[in-house]
Amino acid sequence: MRAYERKLRAVCATVLAMALLGASAVAAVAPERAEYVDTLESICKPGVEATQKAVRGVRSDIQAERLAVAAGKLGRAARIFDGTVHRISAIARPPQDAKHLAKWFHYLKLQESYLGRAAAALRAQRIPRYQHNAVLFVHNGNLANDVVIAYGFNYCRFKFSRFE
Repeated sequence: MRAYERKLRAVCATVLAMALLGASAVAAVAPERAEYVDTLESICKPGVEATQKAVRGVRSDIQAERLAVAAGKLGRAARIFDGTVHRISAIARPPQDAKHLAKWFHYLKLQESYLGRAAAALRAQRIPRYQHNAVLFVHNGNLANDVVIAYGFNYCRFKFSRFE
């Protein structure tokens, strides 16, 4: 065997070893879907519980025209929602699901915006603007659910009943 062939084999073996090590390192960092869902659910659960507590009675406040009270409740819910989305967006995503999850986070960001706008509209006593943003909030929540239906989320899934 010539020196050139030995060097070529050594280089190929080194490249192969590095590729295998690199792949195992990526696999160690990127979670599997089930692990990812469990991690997100553990973050979403306290947020959902806090949101339900924050918005308790908001519908009756609006019907009784206690708009400032209802706006405060929705504002707290928006801050909780924003914080939860911020925390779950920082979690490493499974590479095979990156496209779906990017779309899901897009809808969640839209929901953040619409919930904040709904609270601001109530503060300004602009009921039609509140209704418009509330409808968009629910619509984008349903779109977000459609994107990740296969993941089996419970607490990270949008349910309008949690905001009533």
